[in-house]
Amino acid sequence: MKLSNILLVIFLLSINIIKGSTSELNTYNLNTDDIEQDEDGDLGFDLPLTIESRYSVEFDRSIENGMMTLKPTQPSNYKRNPLSKNIDVDMQGNFYQINVNVLIGQQKFILQVDTGSTLTAIPLKGCNTCKDERPIYDPALSPTSQLIPCSSEKCLGSGSASPSCKLHQNAKSTCDFIILYGDGSKIKGKVFSDEISLNGVNSVVYFGANVEELGTFEYPRADGIMGLGRTSNNKNLVPTIFDSMVRANSSIKNVFGIYLDYHGQGYLSLGKINHHYYTGSIQYTPIQPAGPFYAIKPTSFRVDNTSFPANSMGQVIVDSGTSDLILTSRVYDHLIAYFRKHFCHIDMVCNYPSIFSSRVCFEKEEDFASFPWLHFGFEGGVRIAIPPKNYMIKTESNQQGVFGYCWGIDRGDDMTILGDVFMRGYYTIFDNVENRVGFAIGKNSKNSNVGDITDIDQFDPTYYRNDGNNNYFSFSFISFILINLILLL
Repeated sequence: MKLSNILLVIFLLSINIIKGSTSELNTYNLNTDDIEQDEDGDLGFDLPLTIESRYSVEFDRSIENGMMTLKPTQPSNYKRNPLSKNIDVDMQGNFYQINVNVLIGQQKFILQVDTGSTLTAIPLKGCNTCKDERPIYDPALSPTSQLIPCSSEKCLGSGSASPSCKLHQNAKSTCDFIILYGDGSKIKGKVFSDEISLNGVNSVVYFGANVEELGTFEYPRADGIMGLGRTSNNKNLVPTIFDSMVRANSSIKNVFGIYLDYHGQGYLSLGKINHHYYTGSIQYTPIQPAGPFYAIKPTSFRVDNTSFPANSMGQVIVDSGTSDLILTSRVYDHLIAYFRKHFCHIDMVCNYPSIFSSRVCFEKEEDFASFPWLHFGFEGGVRIAIPPKNYMIKTESNQQGVFGYCWGIDRGDDMTILGDVFMRGYYTIFDNVENRVGFAIGKNSKNSNVGDITDIDQFDPTYYRNDGNNNYFSFSFISFILINLILLL
């Protein structure tokens, strides 16, 4: 009987091991075919993204101690007002933005993808202040173009203000809009509806056509902006073009994802979560209900073993329209103090010129290899790790083969903005059905030393729970094994 019990134990162990191994194979051997409809019949499609330079950057050819200096030929190019709160400082960050190609009224446009605004805006024919030599929207070229009257129920707010025509409405009034962006640029225009085509999927949508552009609105890095903020929860805003598509087609789910890689490219998946773009599981955190932003609640911020109070981070939003990571003034100042306490041995951290306050960048990635990871925690147990290769932005100059690595964290006021620096290497899900934001490791990012959400070495062990995967022994099975072993004694 003792021998038979031993054989039984060995047999059951082998079954469990095979079962766990088979489950693991089924999990990671994914079909790589492009799927247009998911298992629930929801229609989804993907759009390729490109990461474009905002400015023409040139580095000083004289390199000292791994330092590269941005030429101050056009200082105004490196100034911006990140939060529209009277902050105007020289910044070497905010170099890049993510763009997508769209077809509106049978006319092609390159638009910046912006989850921090709601109204899509493109230049209108006849705009005197719009920059030259760019595509413009000509309503006469589209048989489906309609100018929205002020009396229409579709004449709604832009996210910055309500239509001014509502104050002095008459029979001939057309719906107008005005938007003030965080970089200080400003646009005014009229609201239109027309047919849009995204990867062969057509729908009638609402958007803004600019009659006036002030500041550095988009061109030449893009023709306009695609607002993807939250309008499904606000009946007082013009719906985003994607929200319009969802409302017109019940088979399109109000979910989209953005994947940014480290090679100047990425994907925008609309209406579905594309498993080709991530590995492991997706961690979700609830969206805070008020406002047009994807606001999420922070629970922790840690650098190495030093923690910062989560309540010092203010409102936290995920914004693809901001390239940098913007921290509140209090958190930013503490972060800089931490760097100057622990990394003074690295040039340009404590001495002048500094990577934090002037136009200098590192020459090589090895120069900042010892910089710390940034660890963020959010409601729902979500933990995200940002490696230094994210916040030290690789910046290409207009000199062939010349690159610099520039500080990509900015000092804001009372808001934290998780821009492209935060999103790089991750697949970020914006779920307006379940009102949540999700994060997963980008499919091709794990081999690029991106913070692996499931890597226990990057996080406190107390953050983790058993995820119930089949390659773990269940409690009942372990109990059964122990009982049989006891019987052998």
